[in-house]
Amino acid sequence: MAGILDPKSRIMDFVLTQQGRQQIASGRMKIEYASFTDLGASYDATIDYSIEDPSSKVYLEAFSDVSADMITFETDDSGFLRPFTGDGVAVSAGGDLLAGSADLTGSISPASDFLLQSITQSLGWNQIIGTNDPLSETTGFQVSQSSITFNVRDGFPFDHSRGDVEYATLNTIESLQNDMRLSNLPNFKYLPPVNGAGVLAGATLASYPNYNESSDTDRIAMQSRLSQLESTEITFLETSSENNFIMQAFEISGRSSITKLDAIDYGYRSSLEDPQKLVRTIFLGKVYTDTSSDPTFVNMFTLELE
Repeated sequence: MAGILDPKSRIMDFVLTQQGRQQIASGRMKIEYASFTDLGASYDATIDYSIEDPSSKVYLEAFSDVSADMITFETDDSGFLRPFTGDGVAVSAGGDLLAGSADLTGSISPASDFLLQSITQSLGWNQIIGTNDPLSETTGFQVSQSSITFNVRDGFPFDHSRGDVEYATLNTIESLQNDMRLSNLPNFKYLPPVNGAGVLAGATLASYPNYNESSDTDRIAMQSRLSQLESTEITFLETSSENNFIMQAFEISGRSSITKLDAIDYGYRSSLEDPQKLVRTIFLGKVYTDTSSDPTFVNMFTLELE
């Protein structure tokens, strides 16, 4: 948050939020965007809502650690949700929904309603100044459908007759260091040591086994496999010209528990239907620890953004 200390000069007072202090302490502080708000401005309704003369007003130091500071849910290094407070509701560390708005019957609103209401309300409380894009025909955000239902049943989406794995344990699933979903990153590639000079330059020093997962490393084969699974296409009917948006995935357990899913960005590839278009693949799921204390990613959903 920031505030004007001196109404006669352009001096800004910046204060890191609690989340920002935690990020800078861990070395993960990265500022990518900035927004401007008129939260502390006063307007005169008698003069076409023009801003009042600020020279006679006293401006206090910028304050922080309020509900409006957080418009997206944050997790710690263990994957647990950080505490979040909204209007009449709160999420404890770990994802327990502590309170909720009750209707006339006394029932608590579902956790999914709480997510949408709290995030949009926090964003509105910031009173961010915006400008309409004259080159864009749309100013809102609307998708083709608001809900999707998948039907998991015997034989679908996993079919034993074609060799699909229907049951698995954490010890049989590839750990993160061998998972093909991270195979596009240099740190997770199969890189056996090689000779750097001489007649054997480029040859491996010895025979090293490759324990990396081999399936789906061919992106064309991966798209062919995904096409056999149940899927739904969502179209953005209204969006900005830049098409910038924030996306988060949660698992809602009843009305009292919220878990943020982990996401692995697999990167871009060319579309099979139109090579001029790029498709971005994102895997959503959970990270567990097997009996060898190795982190293991369990994939639940696959998103393809085109």
